Amino acid sequence: MKRLAQIIGFIGAAAALVWAMRDRFISVATSREPEPPSFRSGVAKSTPVDVIEGIGPVFAKRLTDAHLGTLDALAVASPDQVAEAASVSAARARSWIDLAKQS
Repeated sequence: MKRLAQIIGFIGAAAALVWAMRDRFISVATSREPEPPSFRSGVAKSTPVDVIEGIGPVFAKRLTDAHLGTLDALAVASPDQVAEAASVSAARARSWIDLAKQS
């Protein structure tokens, strides 16, 4: 009976370990998948971001240093990424992204 309890305890511990590490196993397997192809819309928006109201030369320089210096790059960026790059609030970054998408 004691041996059976040890076997059940070992199986339970192994199952708990696998359950705890499942996110690690999934993220490693997912990261090895190739990136999906990106399709271009045919219209290049290589316009600098300083055409957007509220983005002056200082913010434009910060965004350009973070490789977000064009409207197309700004339109596909995340609000957190833009906010961190320009040192602005996430709400302001979202408004810039919306304006870049409209342009």
